[in-house]
Amino acid sequence: MSPQRRRALIWVTGGLLSAAVVSGLVLATTSALSTPSTTSTPPATVGKTTSSTIPRTTASTTTSIVVEYQTLPLGTHEVATVRSQFSQVQVQSQPPAGWNQFLTPVITSADPTPPRSEQDLDRVLIPSAEIAVSGRRVTATGWIFSNPGSYTPPQPLLFGVVARQGDWTQVELPVRPNGTTGWVQTDLLTLSTTQREVVISLADRSLRVVEAGQELFAAPISIGRPSSPTPTGSFYVTDIVPSANPDGGYGPVALALNGYSEAMDTFGGENSEGAPDSLAPVLAIHGTNKPASIGRSASNGCPRLFNEDILKLAALVPPGTPVQIWP
Repeated sequence: MSPQRRRALIWVTGGLLSAAVVSGLVLATTSALSTPSTTSTPPATVGKTTSSTIPRTTASTTTSIVVEYQTLPLGTHEVATVRSQFSQVQVQSQPPAGWNQFLTPVITSADPTPPRSEQDLDRVLIPSAEIAVSGRRVTATGWIFSNPGSYTPPQPLLFGVVARQGDWTQVELPVRPNGTTGWVQTDLLTLSTTQREVVISLADRSLRVVEAGQELFAAPISIGRPSSPTPTGSFYVTDIVPSANPDGGYGPVALALNGYSEAMDTFGGENSEGAPDSLAPVLAIHGTNKPASIGRSASNGCPRLFNEDILKLAALVPPGTPVQIWP
């Protein structure tokens, strides 16, 4: 399926006509004797053309900016992998100068997304001075992430893509609050797409792997107990982490996610095995040495699978795969 496209026009009156195309934006400076009326219409239905008139007055010139909107087909997600030559990457917490949040060229999945549980909004940030996570550091303007990350074996740093505009990409981040996004320069990234995703239903206590609308795998799971519920929302797999002790609490392998527990601020014990930091309550999909817990609300928040199922899942789901956790 080819991407659906739509356009939004921004008009500003003024000087002689000239045009330039930069990073998907068409800029034209025009000479005009009249000023068009000003409206403000956000982009609506995918595939339809919308226009927005926003004056940018600079002496006798005006600029017409044509912004092309592109929404990926249903079931398609973009993944951003940090290029191997960069050992760390700076991510901004605020949009870069010139980022238009009202008329953002959207390059993201058109799929419905699960609601975020948002039980972590009043909890301590992760990473922070209180809770350090190896390879993830907060700064005055955002975060610095190490590439590769700190799991064993080391794996490339990657993010789920939210949107792209000009030289910048808005991405999902492995920080708390869950659902936090930031902005990174696009030339640091290699972009790819995937139609494979993990869909978890807490109500059904089930996990499915779906690709282009086809179910590839299904399994029962254990979910968080009432005191430490499994967070809902959109996540992605950051790393595949084999266990040094296949008979331990994680089973033979864990799929680390970019999310964190929303019920606890620190956690050690069995979850420190192979994690970037034993204190960080990182969310993961993993096996278990308690098979009787499958189908029940029994975990600290992580979805658990039978060990034979987690091995099948790890073979199907590479890092970067979106994970949708529904109530």
